[in-house]
Amino acid sequence: MDQTNERRRTPRVELQHEEDVRLELRHRVQLLDISQTGALVACETRLPVGTRGQVRIGLGTSPFTAEVAVKRHHTKAARPGQVALGTMFGSMDDRSKRQLELFLQRAKD
Repeated sequence: MDQTNERRRTPRVELQHEEDVRLELRHRVQLLDISQTGALVACETRLPVGTRGQVRIGLGTSPFTAEVAVKRHHTKAARPGQVALGTMFGSMDDRSKRQLELFLQRAKD
């Protein structure tokens, strides 16, 4: 590359395969449905299938946090301009697991 057109002050460094870079973005979502294994959420941003993230919501009176992965786009959306995303839960702490179980049990009763 012609160095006269280069605007960087330092040289670019190529990363090895084992390096990981994270870009953290926040998206407001609407919870449409929840189960033991995942949730259906509506979002104004169409996230690609495979996108991983973290969901933080209040279930009942307690906070719930879980890692999620977008598994599919769904035809059901809450409002115009939103897309529904089918997500699957990954790891979550024991408190969140118990809170989810209690929430789902109360919903059945």
